[in-house]
Amino acid sequence: MTTPRWLAGFGLILAGLAGQLVVLTRIPLTVAQPVFASGIVFLLLLSMTVLGERLTAREWTGLAGIAAGVVCVLASLDPRTDVPGTGGHAVRVLLVAAPSTLAGVAVFVTAARGRVRPRPAGDVPYGLAAGIVYGVAGMISKGLSASIDFHGPTAIAASVLASPYLYLLVPVTLTGFVVFQTALQRGRASIVAPVSTVVSTLYTVVAGTPMFGEHLPPDAADLTLRLTGLALIAAALFRLPHGDDASG
Repeated sequence: MTTPRWLAGFGLILAGLAGQLVVLTRIPLTVAQPVFASGIVFLLLLSMTVLGERLTAREWTGLAGIAAGVVCVLASLDPRTDVPGTGGHAVRVLLVAAPSTLAGVAVFVTAARGRVRPRPAGDVPYGLAAGIVYGVAGMISKGLSASIDFHGPTAIAASVLASPYLYLLVPVTLTGFVVFQTALQRGRASIVAPVSTVVSTLYTVVAGTPMFGEHLPPDAADLTLRLTGLALIAAALFRLPHGDDASG
């Protein structure tokens, strides 16, 4: 964990987290999280070029579903009505975050003990475990973003350090990082990463939207696009784990 490559990767994760906090102050979770999920495209390309993994036709279809879902979500964005929430209470978030994190860890431990089917289905629980924990971190990040005062570096630092969400986010994020890194070592990146991404996205949207007082679009057309996009991304979760069943 002290190699330059690992440290560079960890630094990129921290930079991504900082960018995520800024984005969450400007758009609601039902838009932000699916857009974040589009990063899986880059990761899968790396899995092919760097790790030498070969995506099957089924996996390409799942990836296309994620891309189409993100497009639908972006098309549904209306700046007049899509206002990011600022509500939420740290204790209430903790009551949801603690058992959810433990559930993710339990799924990971079960997978590590070999109580799952052979690959590729055996890789799915690793992605599910990482996705749950990262989903919890996403929900907490929303709370932290809403509590930051962006009027200068001093105000940002002071508000972050004073926010109880910071002290919830750090242990959950570190837990998710360890689970995800271990999952990548034990399973296929092209299975673990998409499952983790979709699960974390859906968790954050479903748990975080009511938690922070956000709402779905009032316009019927925008609502249809938003829900269609989320449904396409969810469907990709069931498409990707069976990649070995098809050739590509």
